Amino acid sequence: MLRNILYHLVPFLLPFIAYGLYLYATRRAREKGQAFDEAPWFWLFAAGLGLLVASLIAVWYFTGDPAGGVYTAPNVQDGKIVPGKFD
Repeated sequence: MLRNILYHLVPFLLPFIAYGLYLYATRRAREKGQAFDEAPWFWLFAAGLGLLVASLIAVWYFTGDPAGGVYTAPNVQDGKIVPGKFD
């Protein structure tokens, strides 16, 4: 569950983290003290949303099984749990 949340939360937060690192590297935050008041919020949210959508598309495209498969539920064979799968 946490992994799924991080798959979507981290790409959204990357632009904000990058901007914070940029401010730290340029010392702008220390000099003015109000660096995030002047932040390009629209572009940070737009970039975060774009990365979020890209990550959703990537997970959708690169994971999963083909449609129309028959699902075999998890079961116990020889005392070991065999995970569920699509055949």
